[in-house]
Amino acid sequence: MDHSNHCMVSVFCSVYNHKKFITQCLDSLVRQKTTFHYEIIVKDDASTDGTSDIIRAYHEKYPEKIVPLILEENHLQRGLGHVAFERAFNMMRGKYIAMCEGDDFWTDENKLQKQVDFMESHPEYSLCGHAAYYADEDGALIQGKYFRNKNHSGELTTEEIILSWSMATCSLLYRKECRTDVTFPFQGNCINSDYALMVYMALKGKVYYLDELMSAYRISCSGSVTQKQRQNKDYYKKRRLEYVAMLDRLDDYSEKKYTDIITLRKRKSLFDLYLDLCDRDNLKEYSDVYKTVSVKIKVKYILCVYFHPLYIGAKRLYHRIKGVTYG
Repeated sequence: MDHSNHCMVSVFCSVYNHKKFITQCLDSLVRQKTTFHYEIIVKDDASTDGTSDIIRAYHEKYPEKIVPLILEENHLQRGLGHVAFERAFNMMRGKYIAMCEGDDFWTDENKLQKQVDFMESHPEYSLCGHAAYYADEDGALIQGKYFRNKNHSGELTTEEIILSWSMATCSLLYRKECRTDVTFPFQGNCINSDYALMVYMALKGKVYYLDELMSAYRISCSGSVTQKQRQNKDYYKKRRLEYVAMLDRLDDYSEKKYTDIITLRKRKSLFDLYLDLCDRDNLKEYSDVYKTVSVKIKVKYILCVYFHPLYIGAKRLYHRIKGVTYG
């Protein structure tokens, strides 16, 4: 059957060296129960661990759903991640695009149906996301800790989207026609494309949050960008400063409409950066953020600024216990 005119959702799955995780991910994607046809575009950025073979096997088993895009060279490492995504984007036939990276997975077999039903009946919305579980490296759900924006479903304002990473990437579904720019004009070299996507869509239409746990965001994975940032403070600093630079570009892109909220987000980001780096001299410049953070962060700030040697020693001990080399 020719599905070219009947594809409701294109699921975009970005993969690199996810051999340990990709089976759980793809199983969760193909098990969706829907009244419509959907496709799964799996972009493998030249994995070297055998991930590509697993993707090809799934394509053979589910040819009507799995559409592989196996790259021969790693585009992200060459600074060409946007080129690889554009290739994938041009393959997508769905009215909507859903997201799930190769180390995450979905937990509700009705997830796509629920989101599409909402979007079909609310054409003013450009993006829909939902609550998510956290999962450990082995794929077990971490009980009692959730990626949750609020305790009820409802609209998220553009200001709320700008202020924080509002929803897990594996929860997002957006209206393809709203994405008139394949590459977000304000993203630049920042790798936080998920945050850029949410802000971009918030500027294009309304954003809805479903307070239902329907996917799982895997944390503390070996080889992940997050782990790399934890282990290399120079890399971490570079990435965070690129994020702040993106916020400056966002301010221009949004024609200064959200300057106050963007400035607050920038200052919060720099506060977090210098606290993580134990850089008390720079941290003091963002002392105004202190009153907005949790008690736990307040304690860390006090220790870092006023008991700096003790704080450094405690942090080194913590990393030694966790087996993490930070520096």
